Amino acid sequence: MNVSDGARPGRRLGLLRVATDQALAAVEADVGPRHPALRRAHLLIFRFGTIDGRHTSDLAAHAGMTKQSMHEIVTYLETHGYLRRRPDPTDSRALLVHLTPRGRALERQILSAVADVLESWRDRVGVRRFDALWATLQEITGETGHLPEPAELRRAPSEH
Repeated sequence: MNVSDGARPGRRLGLLRVATDQALAAVEADVGPRHPALRRAHLLIFRFGTIDGRHTSDLAAHAGMTKQSMHEIVTYLETHGYLRRRPDPTDSRALLVHLTPRGRALERQILSAVADVLESWRDRVGVRRFDALWATLQEITGETGHLPEPAELRRAPSEH
């Protein structure tokens, strides 16, 4: 196949990444205009559930990044009024991340945008195929969490 004719070479391991990138781009396009100071890296820390009440080291581990990189992201979000760090009452050496009202609004907007992406995928391929895809991805990754319904994602995170 000649790439110059506009056709792409076959994908090997990158197809899931393409889907992820498309989903992240859709979330960023939805949320970004309301939060112009934020970039994709800032939004990514919300992908594992609420960050409220968590240690920066836990967020780093879930995101697969260094503690130093996560510290920079958390510092940036704190500087822009999305969160505050407070002492952990159970560990005087540690700080916990706490969302401000602005941070809670951002979290809700991200979850709503994710719900939109999931709905669009389900609409595109149909409920049966989408559910089969989710089950297959769970089997491949070993993840066992249920796929929340869009309405569940749109509720405030504290209600999950």
